Formats: sequence, structure tokens, C-alpha cells
Amino acid sequence: MEAAVDTERERLLWARYNALLTTVPGMIDERMRATTGLSRFQYMLLDTLANNPDGQVQLADVARAADSSLSRLSHAITRLEELGLVERKACETDRRASWAVLTPAGVKAMANAREAHSAVMREVLLDRIPAGRQEEAISLLTALLPTDVAAACESIDGANS
Repeated sequence: MEAAVDTERERLLWARYNALLTTVPGMIDERMRATTGLSRFQYMLLDTLANNPDGQVQLADVARAADSSLSRLSHAITRLEELGLVERKACETDRRASWAVLTPAGVKAMANAREAHSAVMREVLLDRIPAGRQEEAISLLTALLPTDVAAACESIDGANS
């Protein structure tokens, strides 16, 4: 059996972590919606598509990358389709699979949203961590992730280096 959270320092650490998890995602969503009309999740989906050479990814791959259920992803993709930013395309080799494809309007929306997204990330995280402590912060945040997610992040980091 694991030890209980029993010191004041441990209680405070948990309280701050919980406060971070419950406030920051909503704050990011609010600012992203106000400046771009997109939620954080919608932006991440468009960014995933935009970072692929042909602007398309199989929906199952997007769900894995976003650590999202196919149901949540499907609802988000439907909304992006309604906005004209994404199209679904049937997979020619697997009838069960489909592709999410970035439309020209989606490319334009991403170009317009990138600056706003960068400003929000600066406000929420980057400007709050001194440059000399950013590597330490990356290590700490990585240590907090589930092992498989941390490994996937580190693999992606290596591919983008």
C-alpha cells in the first residue's frame, strides 16, 4: 500500500497540481476561442493536420496523437467540417478507416490562429518559466506523464530535433 499524502508540503503540492489541471485548460480554451474561434482541442487537431505534408491524417492516428476517444474526435471533426476547415475522406485501402483532410480554409485558419496560439502559450506558460529553468520544467512535466505518453513525446521530440 502506498503512503498517504500526509505532510503539509505534499498536501500543498497536490493542491497546486490540481489547481493547475482545473484552471489552465479552461483559461487556454477561453483565450483561444476569443482570439481564433477555435478551442484548444480544435486548434491541436488542425495543427496535427497542418504538420503533415499532405494535410491529411487517418482519424484513428489523430485520436492516438490527441489521446482522445474516437467519439470525442468525431464530434470535433464534425464541428470543423461544419466550419469548412476539414473534410473527411474515405480510406481507399481500409473501408473502416477515414482521413481528416485540411481544406484551403483550414490552412488559412491555421495561419491566422498560429500567432494567437503562440501569444496564449507565452502568457500561460513560456513567459512564466525563466529561460534557465525551461529544461528543468520539461523534465519535470515529462516525469508527470504516464510512461507510454512520455515515451511517445520523447520519440516525437527526437524526430523533430
